[in-house]
Amino acid sequence: MAITCCKNCVPPQRHPGCHGTCEQYLKEKAEYEKQKEYAKAHKTVMLTNYDFDEIAYASSKRHKRRNRE
Repeated sequence: MAITCCKNCVPPQRHPGCHGTCEQYLKEKAEYEKQKEYAKAHKTVMLTNYDFDEIAYASSKRHKRRNRE
């Protein structure tokens, strides 16, 4: 959800510093921050084919046998 209350806001209602006093903006901002925190807390890890290739390559380098003379 984006903050949409300021989209069509024009002077004299909109003025420099109005975000600190506009009740509608403060309410939408609080809701936006709440949703942002929820998304951050419930973020899932996504692995791609590239990630698996990198893991396999690193693993093969780590477990490579050395030729002992």
